[in-house]
Amino acid sequence: MALTHEQREAFETQGYVNLGPVFDPKELDEIAREYDRLVNFEAQTLGNEQDGVFPYRAMLNFRSPRLAACILEPALLEIAAQLLGDDVRFWWDQGINKAPGSGSPIAWHQDNGYQKGRTAAFLTFWLALDDSDLANGGLQVLPHSSADGLLPHEWRGVHAVIPDDAIAVDRAIPLDARAGDVLLFSSLLVHQTAGNHTADRQRRAWVIQYCPGDMRNEDTGEVYDNRPWAIRGGKFASQLEAERPFDLQRDRA
Repeated sequence: MALTHEQREAFETQGYVNLGPVFDPKELDEIAREYDRLVNFEAQTLGNEQDGVFPYRAMLNFRSPRLAACILEPALLEIAAQLLGDDVRFWWDQGINKAPGSGSPIAWHQDNGYQKGRTAAFLTFWLALDDSDLANGGLQVLPHSSADGLLPHEWRGVHAVIPDDAIAVDRAIPLDARAGDVLLFSSLLVHQTAGNHTADRQRRAWVIQYCPGDMRNEDTGEVYDNRPWAIRGGKFASQLEAERPFDLQRDRA
């Protein structure tokens, strides 16, 4: 699955594109079952009690061989190769479920803003497991914001957030998705997710990210060789392997 000319142009100018369905219905059912097993209120939550917390879980691939295999889905890797070249590493995955009544938002940010030190832009594939819109905690984005580079961020609890006076949110638009759609966007795209204020609609999303094979921390010089290869020398990997182990507690960035 390669990007069409129109899709690539949209990604490069707007910073995002809706790829539509990538996984078939059977695969989606398998992903959803594993996701629900791992991402739930009993395992881990984010947000605050006043607004309503939501289930969250990082690096699902560590906990599910089935989901680890999905990270090496050829359709995703073909697009990653098209945009990043012949050497691509898997960077990060996470499940976020804005469950009904989970009103806590994730405020405006860029995915690069979470890194401890500057890194190159990378790719985010956002798989919607439910229909997603602003009512149930869907995405809002600032089109073309990925062209502005990395903006200043500040920490509010566990979230890296762009200060309110650093962006013009009046140009924000919703980035709706149907269940099964994959949204592709740059890690420099400014985006947020509102809370889910519905009574009966889940908004489950699984985020899968890939980075250039030679990506390093621009401040420390560290090479991210603890990230597994997804594509090496133009060859798609058959399993997730890296030169050194990844420590989930230490190696977020």
